[in-house]
Amino acid sequence: MKKLNFGIISYAHPHAIRYASVIASGKRSKLVAISGDGSNCDIAKGEAKRYGARFYRNYEELLRDDNVEAVYIAIETYRHKEIAIRAAEEGKNILLEKPIALNLKDADEVIKAAEKAGIKLMLPFNPRFTETLQKAKEMIETGEIGTLEYIQAISENVKPPIFLQGLDMAWFLDPKKSGGGGFMDTAPHGIDSLLWLTEDTPKKVYADIGSKIYGFPVDDIGTAVLEFKNGVLAVLTAGWGNPKGYPYGLELKYYLVGREGFLDVRTAYPDFTVYQEKAEKIYWDRPDVRNIVEAFTQAVLKDKPVPITGEVAKKNLEIILAAYESSRKKKAVTI
Repeated sequence: MKKLNFGIISYAHPHAIRYASVIASGKRSKLVAISGDGSNCDIAKGEAKRYGARFYRNYEELLRDDNVEAVYIAIETYRHKEIAIRAAEEGKNILLEKPIALNLKDADEVIKAAEKAGIKLMLPFNPRFTETLQKAKEMIETGEIGTLEYIQAISENVKPPIFLQGLDMAWFLDPKKSGGGGFMDTAPHGIDSLLWLTEDTPKKVYADIGSKIYGFPVDDIGTAVLEFKNGVLAVLTAGWGNPKGYPYGLELKYYLVGREGFLDVRTAYPDFTVYQEKAEKIYWDRPDVRNIVEAFTQAVLKDKPVPITGEVAKKNLEIILAAYESSRKKKAVTI
């Protein structure tokens, strides 16, 4: 069975740890190389040894490895454009961590580089790959709740990355590197799910985003009200809203209201609760990450379209940036 050979560029983003595990254990994927660019180089080196992958000090060395057919890029956001363009130039298919870039101009350059090189470019927005939301979308499409009218979503609320032990996540607090704080980090997942569930785009957004909980130099949480062209109204809360002692490290909730009923999605992942000194929710499976890797791998191996293109990711970023603009101006912004 043909497998797609992956390289992972950087462990700056904590998602790299989970993606490495899924790629290495995939039926159609193989982890063959890891580079130590950006933060957490020592973690990247240790992971390379763990999975029997070649370790490279920088991404240029990894991209010269002819055995690498695709790369998962988990570097700090401000370097997405630089590295994605180089990966495209070297003919590597790209699974690029969100957001696609810091601004729309950089997003365009990444998209054009991928098109010019004729390679696959995909962004991993998780909620649409969860089984619960896939079932919800199926029920919406078959008309079980009538015409969709309203969505209230918490997607995602997480603990701040700097609370992760053993990892250097300081770059998340530097807006020049991250583009923003908790809302920029987590709202792209929620925005993508709203675009996917409604099969539409918003025409207007009003948002309140700020450092409201922890006193960080960047925002930690935000709420956006989105008015879609087809009349759906959505309220999205996203950010680093979960404290250290909260049992969930990651939380998604959706309230989907139609004219003939509603869907109440309380949990997106299979979990169980451990009760010791404190209660902790343990996810025993993350099918969303597995489904993302499988979808990307199949698209490359069978030369099919990826489910989340660069253009979709650019529209996502446009909405996020409009939300930040709305919060600064304290008024609704037309997209």
